[in-house]
Amino acid sequence: MKPLYYVESIKQSENSTTALLLYIPNNIEKWVNVNKDFRKYIKVRLTTDCLNTVREGRFVYKINDNTYEIANNDHRVAQIHERYNRLIENLTHNLTETPRFLYDKVYSLYSYHINVGHGNHSLIIFESIGKVHIWMIDCSDYDFISHRYYCNNIKDCLDHIRHKFQLADPIHIDVVMLTHAHYDHYSGINYYINTNMIDNRTKAYINLRYKIASHNFNNLLSQLNNIRIQIIEPFSHNSCDNIKILHPNLQNFNNNLSLNNLSSVYNISFDEKSYFVFPGDLEEKGWCLIDVNKCCPYMNRTKYYAISHHGSINGHLRKTFCHCKNAQINNIKDCLHRNTITVLMGRDNAFSGIYSQKVLNDFNGRVLLSEKDPNNNRARFLEIDMLSDIHKWY
Repeated sequence: MKPLYYVESIKQSENSTTALLLYIPNNIEKWVNVNKDFRKYIKVRLTTDCLNTVREGRFVYKINDNTYEIANNDHRVAQIHERYNRLIENLTHNLTETPRFLYDKVYSLYSYHINVGHGNHSLIIFESIGKVHIWMIDCSDYDFISHRYYCNNIKDCLDHIRHKFQLADPIHIDVVMLTHAHYDHYSGINYYINTNMIDNRTKAYINLRYKIASHNFNNLLSQLNNIRIQIIEPFSHNSCDNIKILHPNLQNFNNNLSLNNLSSVYNISFDEKSYFVFPGDLEEKGWCLIDVNKCCPYMNRTKYYAISHHGSINGHLRKTFCHCKNAQINNIKDCLHRNTITVLMGRDNAFSGIYSQKVLNDFNGRVLLSEKDPNNNRARFLEIDMLSDIHKWY
């Protein structure tokens, strides 16, 4: 039997194109029955001849280092697609109306960015009317490039939060915001479900329109379905006072775009102030679909910005004309205020072009890294007090 792989993602840099492939075992039933993820990822450099065959979201046979075949007729592929369709049908019944959050008196406001290697994992903690709320934006626990787990960093951060805010165990996640369905952005959500920190009281912003049928994403959908979680479609029309969705909208949503360019862009606001923008892995094509006039009320006035796509140049470029600035915009630096502080999540050199030196230079010393402090000491997590702009690494 020829080796079967799922094309998780395609990474393009100035000099090369790299694919991240997930190995599909011969017998997938035993993995499905226990809802266990596949975690055997390999990174391969693609030749020009491979690009028409090896595409994101596709299943392929790997014949040798430079030859691949489309594997749509493999029975395992059919099983994965059938399971995906059933889960999507079930989950659409869990769609809920946009919650009308209105926290207009926030007494404390923190963000935590956990070092999970190549991946994103952020928590927003705030106190309003005497109650502490916890929101999550993306959640990885596993670096699929280095094949390393980061559960200890997550546990240390949660213990710190529990002690700092005097919370009961287990803590509860009120809202989950997934930017997009790449494994380095959602692999850790099952951990929170299995430890009862995410349950049917949690509201989850998850796009069910991706048409991305992967075994691992199916497992996440299965867990969400089992706990009957409340799902909100992360489109701009579902924005509310505290969670504004800048991208995508239903009019420009196109499944032919790469999954990165379908990333939901979340703007976290309190007291009519933009505190944080999380764009996931949005790249140039996705940035160009966002109404550039939204830069001023959101991007240009935000205190913090999570650098897109782990600091790659692809996530930094934005070429369009901005009417509110009456100028040509070349990259995201032009969209942000000169005092906006940026947070870069990921692991340097995980892929070619990450971190991009141009991205680091453009933000000129305003970059906070989740993986290490300014003295290059390895960190477990970064804590930001957003009301006082105090940053600490642990």
